[in-house]
Amino acid sequence: MEDTRPTPLVDDLEGTRRKLQDWFSDKRGCEVTIPDLSIPEATGMSNVTLLFETRWQEGQESHAERCVGRLQPEVEKPVFPSYDLAGQYHVMAAIGANSGIPVPELRGLETDRSILGVPFYIMKHTDGRIPPDMPPYNMDGWMMHDIGEEQRASIWNVGIDTMAAFHQLDFASLSLDGVFKLDDQETPLAAQLRYWSDYADWAFDGDRHILGDEAMVWLNANKPELPATRLCWGDSRMGNIIFAEDCRSVAAVLDWEMAVPGDPLQDLAWWIYLDRTFAEGLGMPRLPGLPDSDETIARWSAHTGADTSAFGYYTIFAALRYGLILSRIMHASGQDSEVQDNFVVQMLRKVMEENT
Repeated sequence: MEDTRPTPLVDDLEGTRRKLQDWFSDKRGCEVTIPDLSIPEATGMSNVTLLFETRWQEGQESHAERCVGRLQPEVEKPVFPSYDLAGQYHVMAAIGANSGIPVPELRGLETDRSILGVPFYIMKHTDGRIPPDMPPYNMDGWMMHDIGEEQRASIWNVGIDTMAAFHQLDFASLSLDGVFKLDDQETPLAAQLRYWSDYADWAFDGDRHILGDEAMVWLNANKPELPATRLCWGDSRMGNIIFAEDCRSVAAVLDWEMAVPGDPLQDLAWWIYLDRTFAEGLGMPRLPGLPDSDETIARWSAHTGADTSAFGYYTIFAALRYGLILSRIMHASGQDSEVQDNFVVQMLRKVMEENT
């Protein structure tokens, strides 16, 4: 497979460390040192994550803070046609300022490319546990080996409860007009469908995604009535949450790059569908203790009071989006034989048969 890392900065960690050190020193107005810089192995094609510690002196007191940096991707064949790093930052800032929803503590956004060559933002490191993606948590890792059924149920449920809480936020009160442009002539769902139709046109360099096209036709023909617009997380899954060590609470909700105005039921469908995909889709059993879809839908609905009758529709929408994303990754990495019939496309076919 060709090198599809999101940015060449990973090839000059020492230079990046020195530049970040200078940036922090300028922001704090004192000398800041960064002894070391690392990239977690799980960094994928959608962004680059940097882990480091900052150290500085104020008077006679020494200070240290662990930080996480997110860099806008720079790659020849990206997963998405554009990447709004500043938008992500502003969404997290708005949520942190206007709700009790836990998000990472933000330390700064830099859009000047002359610093690192790409825009980036910095967050304070949040302690806790993150369910692994590579391999998925139902195949290996701490969720499989280190905790029992009661703790698995707890992290699932506190994740759902946290998601339901931000789904009740008033969208207008978040003051995100500068990030999202709502059109009186187009519903948020219609705007999303248009985006994903354009995505499919872009992703395969002129070729069509056969099942994706079929799903898109159905989704456009069967749009449900929409409730009041809410902020949707977009990439709503356990792997984007930092849980407390005791598995009883959420320490921070991560990765808002797919945040969008819409029906929050789509977040619930994405959460359940992705868990299903990385179990059933890979021929693996779900981990014992994880609540099933009926329990999860009922729990979310009890918190939000929202109608869940369109859950099947949004499951197809989730399956389409994830199918297009994984197929784009296959195409971008030279695995064109997997574009039309990878395991996620097979799941799309299955959920369409179940819900149409």
